[in-house]
Amino acid sequence: MTEPQGTVIDSKWLGIIAVLFGILLLANHGNELLKQSVLTPGSVAELVLAADCRVDELEEEGLSQQECELMVSNVQIALASSPQWFRPAMLWLSALGILFAIFSIVTGIAFVGGRKMNLTMAKFCFAALVAVDLCTFIAAVNTGPLLRVNYLWPTLLWFFIHLTFFAMVMSYSTSIERANN
Repeated sequence: MTEPQGTVIDSKWLGIIAVLFGILLLANHGNELLKQSVLTPGSVAELVLAADCRVDELEEEGLSQQECELMVSNVQIALASSPQWFRPAMLWLSALGILFAIFSIVTGIAFVGGRKMNLTMAKFCFAALVAVDLCTFIAAVNTGPLLRVNYLWPTLLWFFIHLTFFAMVMSYSTSIERANN
């Protein structure tokens, strides 16, 4: 893979940005996987109990009583607003997101290292991330307004980031093909 002179996209910068966003995406999907694993139907959080906000813990965390109650309300909203299919769907989408985030980090490292890489794999990686984002968007749209507010905008942001990466890889691939012909 010879990088032609005068290409618009520098593969090293593409790689650096892919690694950075890959790490952020890995953290994002990891948090979502943890959230969906912890907030399960039938758990204590779903019992709609009053917030047990002890004064010593509030002082230690620097929280007010109202902030503690709002945090408990957020958990209850997530549990009460989730349709039955939502949790398993988000578990799968988060697991796929983690897998492709790691793949995007590896792809970015290959771009930075200047190693010969299969651009088809890079295209697949970012196309798969766009697909995961689209599925997450569809899932968020089909929930209630309380969950939608938590998922819709971050999902749209990731969708456009991954769509931009896909477009950059396609453009880079086209410039490589032109240079080699």
